[in-house]
This record gives sequence, structure tokens and C-alpha cells, in this order.
Amino acid sequence: MGPFAKSLCVSGMLVVTWALCGFTDAQIEPTVLFQGRPIRFAVRERPFFSGRSAMVPIRTVCLAIGAGVKRSRDGRQWTVTRGTDRLDCNVGTPWFTFNGVRQTLSEAPEARDQLLFVPIELIQSISGGGLEIRTAYSPTRDTSIFLGNRLLHYKPEDVPFRQYGTVFVSLRATAGFLGAKVDTKKGGVRMTITRTQDQIVYEVGSRWFQFNGVEKTLRAESVTRGKIVFVPIDFFQAFVGEELSCR
Repeated sequence: MGPFAKSLCVSGMLVVTWALCGFTDAQIEPTVLFQGRPIRFAVRERPFFSGRSAMVPIRTVCLAIGAGVKRSRDGRQWTVTRGTDRLDCNVGTPWFTFNGVRQTLSEAPEARDQLLFVPIELIQSISGGGLEIRTAYSPTRDTSIFLGNRLLHYKPEDVPFRQYGTVFVSLRATAGFLGAKVDTKKGGVRMTITRTQDQIVYEVGSRWFQFNGVEKTLRAESVTRGKIVFVPIDFFQAFVGEELSCR
């Protein structure tokens, strides 16, 4: 197989690129750029792959995107802040919280040579859409959902799907990606989803919801699979518009 390379450089955006030339993931070193300029890493800071996840040094990349980074005295707990957003993670724990909402990671943050390396999607959560990763492969899924240029990585049970021309996304998982909080009442049927100053009130199975007190119609009613509620993608587009898209 001949060399294959894919890259993207967008002003004001942090982009990760790499080439597949017949090597294993462990032999491929990602290149990280910010505003079109490569971020320089010391030898011990070089990004690497763990499975299909690009692992990057949290402090160096966060400082490049203008985010603050703090850690606990024992180095186990880390906090990143950017504007009014905040995320918290722990070494060896495959999840983090973004604005208080828990999200799952593809790989656990890993300490190496007194540095913390994290899956790049963790930093994507707080980048405001300016941090992007490009891969030479496509995840296996029925439907790919993007927040800006960020591909959202759902757990198998939360994978989006199409039904009668409508794209459905997991309510709780997608709320987590947006940094929104979900509160349930009436036995889990009535839900209130809050994101910054905006609020959605929804009853499972309805074809309408209230957004900041104004009634809006959905393309279809929600679908429940097991214990997971899926809603049409336009449900969350009320919060972020076309920034949330299907490709």
C-alpha cells in the first residue's frame, strides 16, 4: 500500500494530522498545529497513539489554545478552564466531567515521565470547536455526528441512527457532549435540559418541546431503545443550530 497522508490547516483552529504509510498505530506520530503553526513538543512530550486515540500532553496543548491547567498536589486530579468552561479528569480514569456533566473517554489519561497525556477528544470538549482531529479511517457507525468540526464519539449503545429519513441521537450522551445537564421528573418521562442560559423541557414520546418557554415541533417523536432515549437531531440544534450536524 502506498503512502497516504491527510492534513488540514485552518486559521484559528487547532488541527491534528497524520499519515498512514503501512505502519502500525504505535509507529505513527501525530502532528499538532494551532493557527497554522506546528506546536513544538519536547522529546518526552511527543504525542502518540493508544489504539485509535491520539494521546497529547494536556498542559502543552491546553496552553496553546489559551486554556488554564491546574493539577492536585499528588498529580492525580487535573482541571482545565477556558473562559467560563471547566473540565476535570483523573489519571487512569476513562471519563471526565465537562461543566459538571460526565463524559466517557476512549482511553484513560496516562501519566508518562511526569506528564499527563490525554485523548485529544478531552481537550476538544473545551476548545469551542477550534480543536480538530483528522483520521485516515472512519469509525464504524450508521451515522456520524459532528459538533463544529469535531466528530462525536458515542458508546456502542448510544450510536446515532437514521429512521424514515430522520437522524436520531442519544439524548443523554448528546447533552453531555454539549455540556448540558439533564434533570428528570415524573418517573423519567419529563426531562429538563439546561445549557448555560437556555432550557429545553420535553416529555418522552412527544413531537414537541419547549425551548425557553416557546413551543417547538420535532420532525418525529423520540425513540426508546432499552433504557436510552433517542431524539431527532433538531432537538439539540435548538441549542447550537447547524453547529451540530450529520455527515
